[in-house]
Parts: sequence; C-alpha cells; structure tokens
Amino acid sequence: MKPILTCFCFLQLTGFASAEVRQPNVVLIFADDMGYGDVTCYDTKSKIHTPNLDRLARAGMRFTDAHSASAVCTPSRYALLTGRYAWRTGLKSGVLGGFSQPLIEKGRMTVAHLFQDKGYRTACIGKWHLGMDWAGGMRGEKGYTMRNNPEGIDFTKPIQNTAIVNGFDEYFGIAASLDMPPYVFIRNDRVTEQPTSSLKEEDKGGRPGPAAPGWRHKHVMPTFTDEVISFIQRSRQSPFFVYMPLNAPHTPHAPGDAFVGKSKLDIYGDFMVEVDHHIGRVMNELDRLKLSDNTLVIVTSDNGPETNMYPRRSKFGHDSSSHFLGAKRDNWEGGHRVPFIACWPGVIAPGSKSDTPFCLVDMLATFAEIVSVELPDDQAVDSVSILPLMQGGNGDYRSSHAIIHHSSTGRFAIRRGDWKLLLHAGSGGNGYGAGKRSSRYNGTIEQKSFKTANRQLYNMRTDPDETSNLIEKRPEVVSELTALAGEYVSNGRSTPGPRQKTVLQNWPQLDWLSLHPAPTGAGDASDTSRATRRRKK
Repeated sequence: MKPILTCFCFLQLTGFASAEVRQPNVVLIFADDMGYGDVTCYDTKSKIHTPNLDRLARAGMRFTDAHSASAVCTPSRYALLTGRYAWRTGLKSGVLGGFSQPLIEKGRMTVAHLFQDKGYRTACIGKWHLGMDWAGGMRGEKGYTMRNNPEGIDFTKPIQNTAIVNGFDEYFGIAASLDMPPYVFIRNDRVTEQPTSSLKEEDKGGRPGPAAPGWRHKHVMPTFTDEVISFIQRSRQSPFFVYMPLNAPHTPHAPGDAFVGKSKLDIYGDFMVEVDHHIGRVMNELDRLKLSDNTLVIVTSDNGPETNMYPRRSKFGHDSSSHFLGAKRDNWEGGHRVPFIACWPGVIAPGSKSDTPFCLVDMLATFAEIVSVELPDDQAVDSVSILPLMQGGNGDYRSSHAIIHHSSTGRFAIRRGDWKLLLHAGSGGNGYGAGKRSSRYNGTIEQKSFKTANRQLYNMRTDPDETSNLIEKRPEVVSELTALAGEYVSNGRSTPGPRQKTVLQNWPQLDWLSLHPAPTGAGDASDTSRATRRRKK
C-alpha cells in the first residue's frame, strides 16, 4: 500500500487545526475556463465582482500557486478524479468530444470510489467530458478523438460507462462542453428526453448536432445548481461527496436573463457573475441546512481562460489571466495557474493563504488522507496530499516533488520550487506567432513573447510573468529538471512506488527525452521523491 503523508506534525505546529481530522461532507466545484484574474480576491484589478467566492475565501484558505493538471478540459478532469496525469493514457493531446469513448480505464480508482467505499453518498452533477459509450459503438473510429458526429447513435438505449461506473451513485449532466453535441441532459445512463431537434433550431453557439426540443444554453447552469441542492437535501443524513463540474464560463457564454448587463463589462463578465451567484446558492443551502460546519467546500477551475480574453483585456482592462502570460492551452502560467479556494470550518483557518505550488492531480491523495485510506501502489500515482497545507503547515514536505504542466498540443513543462522549465519553444499551445488565427493576438505580450529558444527556464519567485529566459545562465537547473521530468515519464509515476508500465515509442512530444532507462533503484521512484509521500510518525 502507498503511504500518505499524515498531518500529525502539522497539528502540533498549528493551533487552529483540531486534534483529529473529522470526515466531512465534500463539495467540489470545478469551474470551466475560469481564469485567475476573474475572481476579485485573486486580483484586485478585476473588473468582475465575485462576492460569493470572496466570502468563501474569507471563511477559508486561498491558494495562490495552484495548477490544473492540463491546460485544457478533458485531461484536467481525468487527473483531478484519478490522481494520475492524463498524458499517461492514450490521450496525448487535445480533448474528447460528446461521443468519444471513455478515458477512465476500468479498474482505475477515482475520488468518488474513495468516498463511496467509506459510506458516502456520491454524485456528479455537471459537465462530464471524459467519454462514455453510446449505443451504436465506435463504427470503425479508433483512439481518443474529439468525436462529435452522432451518426448511428441510438439515443433510446442506455449509455454505458457514464459517471455511475466511476464511483458516483448519481449522475446528472451533459456529455461534454456546452459547445459540443448532444445538447441534452443525461441522468445516470439515459438521456432525459430524446434529442429530436437540432442546435440550429433551438439556440446558437456551439458545434452543430442533435438537441432536445426547447434546449437553451442559459438554462444549463441553473439546472445543475438545482440538482446539486436537491442532492444535498436528500443526502443530509449521511456523509456526501458532490462533484459539480460547471459548464461556465466556457463558451458559449450564455448568462441567464437576470444576469445580462450585471457585470457592466460584456457577456463573459455577465456569465462569471452568474457563476459566482450559483456557487453562492450552494453555499447558502449548506448554511440553511446547518451543514457548513462539517463540509469541505472547494472551488477551482479546469484550466486558464479562453483566448477571447485578449480583446476584453484591450477594451475593458480586465485580464482574465491576471498578470500571468498566456491563456487556456498554453504551458505559460496563464494556461494552468487557477484559483483554488478551500473552506472547512475548524480545520482551515479563516482568511488564510498558502503560496506553496501544487497541482489538482493531488486531490485524490488529499481526500484519501482526510478519510484515512491508504492508496494501493498502482493508484493515484501522481498525487501528493495537500491536507498539511490546508491545516496551515508549510510546503517543505513536498519541496522535492515536481509538477508536470501539459499543453493542448501535448508539450511538457516541469515546475519544482521556484524553477519552471518549458521543454519546448513558445507557449506550447496557442499559435500566437503563426497560422490563420495569429492576427487576433496582434499587439499582445503573448505574441511578442512567442519566439523563444527551444527551451525556457524561469524563476517563478522573481519572475512570475516569465519575461527572462535563464536557459543559458543556469544550465545545471535545466539538466536537473529535464532528468526529473524524464524520470517521471519513464517510471509511469511521480510518487514513490513500483514502476508502472509505460510505452515511450511513437510519442513525438517526447523529443526532449532520452530513451535510456531513468537512473532509479529497484524500479522505484527516486529517493528525492520518496520523502514527499512518506508517512510522518
């Protein structure tokens, strides 16, 4: 079994944390494309007001150096739920579509399995975007592709391998992003009604495809919130875990009528105001039911903001990436540094802050420590608990552990401590300097920064905006981080434990990696990484 760092030493160091960690209800809200600069308590210059997120931060902890496990949707969600980077699967770049095959393998533990096995009621309510098997099969299509073609799908039959086979007792949501078909709600393993119409007939914004009669994008987020509140009400007598992956503020931006014009910015700002409102609805219901004191609420985002932030930055002075370089899809900081707010009365000190870097792939190990479960050696292979950080401890225990960043095109970067190494030129994602879309970035700092050396090294403590490439000045850091990234890839894990099966051939994004075996002993992760997961006595 894989040991999980315990919190005993931190309980002694922090007077606020209780002597024993209670097993709380857990509400995990996963916004879609919400940027670091979109939340007021993260950027005082933000033009969007988020009073409910700010209230949550005042009652809990704001993490300033949190990172999604990918700069795009699907792989970020896979890592959040499984504690394993998605580039270890067959999905090496890009995202899935509404009709793509499942990405989570059979036998892969998820955070929902963890809670379910501890007697929790579990629900996924929102955007799934991890694939499912629609009746009709793949019809000759192989691999993990963005499949949005409904040809041959039989919507009258049950759907196989939805969220309910991944540890969730209940599932209500949409198959993928709000701009991907089918435009219909799914409950457990069936559509709630037949999508006999089309998006063209019902609404605008999104790829063409089948839609339920009367479908309106603006009704999706309120419906999700209603379902979450209903689940909490029905589950209040037992511990519960609800995963709420929102459809917003991802495109199409579709604020409800009551929110149009509220931000005094644009339609995106209005949509973000509505995101904050629905998060507030969930918080208020927990308060009303007197559940807040024993509920861990986490709000974060799957990646950075969409590139339509650039005209908004120019026109209104609102920067969804805050001062960071880049946006969704990029390995630059704006692509994956995300807001992360956690509130847990009696355990997390109100109004507190943590500046320790961590990744959302760490959530499975965190929840495992909270509910006192030791993880099997072959599960959550990239996950390190952040419970000590939540309790006010410093980040020394994870100082030797690194984060892998991964862009939309499958390019790699690595962050350890102050140092960040991009193992490629440019952003790794958006084509700021070339291609048909490059004109939309004219005049941006991203376009001016796009032509770089084929490696980029930045000190994130002194240069968080990634302006000074130190690749030639610190070659020893480059060598060390390149070797560590190679070890993480080759070993099939970034935590201590037996090496996992990994196929390195036919993987063009590993052009930086030597195919020689990583220098580790007995097939285990390196001794420098071992300390990050050792149980403290």
